[in-house]
Amino acid sequence: MDRDVPFSSAARAVDTWLRSEPGLVLRAGRELDWWQLRAVHELQPAGHAKLVLPTGFPGEPPEVYVSEDRCLVLPHVESNGRVCTGVASQPDDYADPIGAVRRALQALAELLDKSRDPAWREQEFAREARSYWDAHCLQRRGAADARPVPVLMDADLSGLAEVADGALGVFTLGKEGARNAATLVATVGTQDPKSLAARHGRAAGTHVAGHALFVRLPNTFAWTPQAWPKSLLQLGQLVSQVTAGEVQLPAWLAKHKDRKPRPYSVIFVHGEIAYGYLLTPAVVPGLAPAGIFPIGVRRLDADWALVRGQGMNILHRRRKARVLLLGAGSLGAPVAEHLVRSGVGDLTAVDHETMESENTGRHTLGHTSVGRYKVQELRTRLLQEVPGVSVKAEPMRAAKYVQANVQPGAFDLVVDCTAESAVRTLLSVHRFGRLAGTPVVMAWVEPFCAAAHVVALGAADEWPMSDPADQAVNVAEWPDDPRVQLPMCGAGFHQYGSADIGQAAGFVAQRILDIIDGAAALPKVWSRIRSREFFDSLPVRSEPRTVVAALGSASGAVEIERNFRDVIEPDGN
Repeated sequence: MDRDVPFSSAARAVDTWLRSEPGLVLRAGRELDWWQLRAVHELQPAGHAKLVLPTGFPGEPPEVYVSEDRCLVLPHVESNGRVCTGVASQPDDYADPIGAVRRALQALAELLDKSRDPAWREQEFAREARSYWDAHCLQRRGAADARPVPVLMDADLSGLAEVADGALGVFTLGKEGARNAATLVATVGTQDPKSLAARHGRAAGTHVAGHALFVRLPNTFAWTPQAWPKSLLQLGQLVSQVTAGEVQLPAWLAKHKDRKPRPYSVIFVHGEIAYGYLLTPAVVPGLAPAGIFPIGVRRLDADWALVRGQGMNILHRRRKARVLLLGAGSLGAPVAEHLVRSGVGDLTAVDHETMESENTGRHTLGHTSVGRYKVQELRTRLLQEVPGVSVKAEPMRAAKYVQANVQPGAFDLVVDCTAESAVRTLLSVHRFGRLAGTPVVMAWVEPFCAAAHVVALGAADEWPMSDPADQAVNVAEWPDDPRVQLPMCGAGFHQYGSADIGQAAGFVAQRILDIIDGAAALPKVWSRIRSREFFDSLPVRSEPRTVVAALGSASGAVEIERNFRDVIEPDGN
């Protein structure tokens, strides 16, 4: 094996040092990349440890291993025996590789010494409970009685209180009698796991409907290896204990018993993390005795997927917001994605254009969507990739949709990302009719993404019918048509790239979120403006206004906030 000079010299230095300690090295690898070391300790029955130098050493820290059977016996020992020492590489390790090894071996010694205390072991197991549970699930898959079940179960915990009935969907692959469970999806209450699985692309195979029981564990409960149920009896005892006898597992199973074998699962929720058990005889009919199989749980609900259980008050406010988005082009599409990934729960997107191959350089959609309506493809993607959101697609022009579908109170916010003067005028026409009482946001970018603008109107604010966007809001005078012209009727495009529109979309989306969150006083005009040096670098001549600043670099930009009245009525009239 070829090694570069840093590894080779470091490995030789480590080998020389290790062999200077009498009786320490029991065996060594030919490439000097591992050593079996004598390390007698009462918590290491095998009586040895293994030191491994990864290929990137000393740029990577050395690794130490103990016997695999120490996993779940000692904290910080992985299923393959690797010890998570917490030792990181340091710049000095290149000059002193022996020092790096000393730190790793010292960390192992300290771990073993601390592990003499049962209370400390339990504390460590509880502190990183999910990691140890995952190791437990992997161990069980290697057992002689292991069932053919997946590593993970997907679960939507929306609406879960302390205890709840739910549904389980098992999707199996293979021929009858030899099927393996490919996907497990569990939902609380009346939610349909089959629909959830289909939405997120996990519904492959034959579907078998089953039942799920969800139980919250008290925050004071220590979910450690000692507490994990190892049998169906222990599982029932734990369910009874944490529900104060309200739920008896045998009775729950009897209530849901059917002539046809059904899959069953019990899911414990501890804080924000869930841990699952699959009752294996239902998955593999005919196998006995009855047993339980631990399985990891991957949450699919928005509370976890979008904010990991933090900032819930903001998320719930965004979830209730009904947003109408006009325009799903290079600006509107990423704005839509930012909004739903930030928790906006109800989005209706309107756009009449289809995706073309030349759009793929700066649109969130790609070539697989060419020839299809942008808005429908965007909806499909967002629904599949973002849990817990509602996205509607309307492939039509903005004017037609507004006139046919919008009524006062239908939406909490209207966002125009078409960059079309005709649409801004349309919104002005309906401002106190169909859009009465509804805040309106108009967002666009100037040619070359030289500036991005957000004009936000409160429920009582009006945008002039004359559409003063170019004269009052834009920060530069441009040639009559700065687009690159195409040999088609009225066709052309503005030159800018994905990074340019990405920065603009992030700016626009953040202002919209500020409005939804109630953190912005309206009306307001926000602008993100590139540097004067950027304007000077463009292939067309423009006339930047005084608000465009020299920043010393063409890549610089500033964000400014302007008073709405001062912008549209600069003379005070």
